[in-house]
Amino acid sequence: MQRWNILTVVVALGLAVPAVAQSQLVRKTELTATQPASLDTTMVDLPRVRFDAALTTSTAIAGEQAGCWTQDCVTFDLADNANQKQVCLALSTSSPMPSRDVPEPERENLAAKLPDAPEANGYDSSSKLEDSLAVTPVRSAVVPHEAGEERVQWAPLLKGSLRYVAVMHGFRLATEPGTREGLHNSVVGGYFKALGALHGWSDGDTYYENYLGHPIQGSVSAYLWIHNDKERFRNIEFGMSRDYWMSRLRAYAFAWAFSEQFEIGPISEASIGQIQRYCCQYGFVDHVITPNGGMVWVLGEDILDKYLIRRIEDHTDNAFLRAAARTWLDPVQGMANLMNMEWPWYRENRGPLREYHGELYPRPSEPKQTEFPLVPKFEIAAAVPELMRFGNLSCEGGGGVAGFRMSESWQWSVEVSGCTLGNSLPTYWSGDQLSWTTGPQWIRHTQSRLSPHAHFRVGGQKITEKQVDPQVLSWVGGPPPMTDGENSEGQRHWEMTGFSMSMGGGLDVRLNAGLAWRFANFDYVRSWLGQLNGVNFDRGFRFTTGVVLRIGTW
Repeated sequence: MQRWNILTVVVALGLAVPAVAQSQLVRKTELTATQPASLDTTMVDLPRVRFDAALTTSTAIAGEQAGCWTQDCVTFDLADNANQKQVCLALSTSSPMPSRDVPEPERENLAAKLPDAPEANGYDSSSKLEDSLAVTPVRSAVVPHEAGEERVQWAPLLKGSLRYVAVMHGFRLATEPGTREGLHNSVVGGYFKALGALHGWSDGDTYYENYLGHPIQGSVSAYLWIHNDKERFRNIEFGMSRDYWMSRLRAYAFAWAFSEQFEIGPISEASIGQIQRYCCQYGFVDHVITPNGGMVWVLGEDILDKYLIRRIEDHTDNAFLRAAARTWLDPVQGMANLMNMEWPWYRENRGPLREYHGELYPRPSEPKQTEFPLVPKFEIAAAVPELMRFGNLSCEGGGGVAGFRMSESWQWSVEVSGCTLGNSLPTYWSGDQLSWTTGPQWIRHTQSRLSPHAHFRVGGQKITEKQVDPQVLSWVGGPPPMTDGENSEGQRHWEMTGFSMSMGGGLDVRLNAGLAWRFANFDYVRSWLGQLNGVNFDRGFRFTTGVVLRIGTW
């Protein structure tokens, strides 16, 4: 189990600290002893060098050995009113240091070539030099990291992803007769037929499967990436840190790629069961909702982990209560942990249940930036849910909007969205709407948290409706999709596509530098489609809400 990696890291860090203390030089050293108070304060200091070794006086060195020939050292003259003493500072270097009779200029040149080391904590400029000279141990403020940590852990990521894909396909094969039946089709030919049948928005699943189940899938795959990402992006919690938002953006990209692989990749629904060939599994809803809804879920669990779960852990040492809080309040992260062969309550940024005492694991430092741009370079909005109205039909779905900055107040935006009409149609009927538009968007970013925006976009819209025999619906693998109005094995299919434009606006509420809440967005949608089965789809009204990821402000 990889949970033993925690112990391995702790042991490795324990071994690395003294190794670093021996290999790096100390810039300043704190001296303590028992010399009479009349002796002036003296601090040994060299440019770019900090010493962490023992000090000995020349009274402890006999004859020619005063040059410290048995070990590497640098000698210095320390004088008070009555005595002159020489101090030998033992150093850890790759080559012997010269004895005390080396000329001072050469000694300074050699010292200047020595490597830097971190500043020491607890440096006291008032330290006294006394007869018995010694160096107080200095603890470095920089925690060393294992070699190779600052890279993506590709092998564990691939293994965890394959386990998750196997679990999902295993569940499909165990519960869907149509998927098992599709295994008898041609592997290559059937796969490309499944890809060729993709169209529309809806895929025949229920609302909760599309807009709850698939976002959970997207968030599990995102956490798989996060737990195997570079260390600076791995053990970090929710906040305004640039590393946090970069880590979630990287996870978002992986979640999208993982979703595409599961839908249409070589180990996908299109290759195992080939369900897109049959009614009614051929929509694009999962391609959009899985990564966008998944990122919303990730942000939600990150917020709970920081502001609720950690507070629970800080108020109790009970391992069961801590495990319950981590597992039940962050169930998706727990699933990702299982796929990584970890306990569900494992956390990257802090210790196990019985070892956590309020402290987080140290992280590599990131550059400090005191001022952030107010206007993002581009924004990605996950619009979930989306509610649309056509006449007496309602349509429920979601979508995504990307805005690319052209100036401080203008963006070029692209929108892809869709919804299902199934809840408004008669029994054994299904339908969906898919739209894709692009155009300018005005948005006002100010010091206030409120950002009003308005847009005008043009593009296309597609409406699809199907009437299916009940016997077909009882079997997941139904007949192939038909052309408009054609009868075939218990189903009829209609669709129409036409020019469309949308105009509207709304209000965003900035939560922090990288995240905003799309409080409300209203659109009037005008299309040139005409009627389909007695319903006019030329005019529609749409309401959306969601979250906005602001890129370039952190």
